[in-house]
Amino acid sequence: MVAWRFLYSTLVLVFLNRFIVNGDVIELTESNFEHQTQASTGQTTGKWFVKFYAPWCGHCKKLEPIWDELATKLVINDADGGIIMAKIDASKYRKTGSRFEVRGFPTLIYFADRKMYKYTGNRDVESLFEFATNGYKTQEGLVVPKPPSFIEEMVNDIRKTFRDSDMSIQVKMLKDDFNHIIDLRKNAAVALLAIGVLLGLISGCMLSCLMGGRKQKKIKTV
Repeated sequence: MVAWRFLYSTLVLVFLNRFIVNGDVIELTESNFEHQTQASTGQTTGKWFVKFYAPWCGHCKKLEPIWDELATKLVINDADGGIIMAKIDASKYRKTGSRFEVRGFPTLIYFADRKMYKYTGNRDVESLFEFATNGYKTQEGLVVPKPPSFIEEMVNDIRKTFRDSDMSIQVKMLKDDFNHIIDLRKNAAVALLAIGVLLGLISGCMLSCLMGGRKQKKIKTV
């Protein structure tokens, strides 16, 4: 009887260690970041402590086991806190890194109470745990930036094209004019881009109709 009790207790401990004690660190990507965290849309999925890292960063590698240990400690000591540990490769998913103004690695941001809090303290388990469970409240929370809209992404892509191109004087002037319009006349720029997209769609439809009509005439002639 004692042997069976010992076996039962051992199995329970193994189960707890495997499924409860080991906290998971969720790997986020550009496509699921907002859906998972709901950082700018209410944060109804819980509080998120996110590590923005780069695989080649030595400080990030040093923090990796500490981040895993923190996830486990939160499950054991703050199971009702609703804190979710996560990480995202900001060197790969640069749009998300740019959205949160990540300038170095690792950058640690805590999303809670519909705000975000950048952590700049010591990178040990106890300090991180204190910050996530209570310490963040001593800071003034920052407004969570919304994901870029389609127009904003288009503008960023155009700017990137200018940056990556070998610019002649004419292209440089065009770039300067474009940046001036975007910086000082954002509403006008959005309207111009929208009109450009609309005209492009109309032109495409007209060209498609014309090409279709010519093909039908050729068929009738034959």
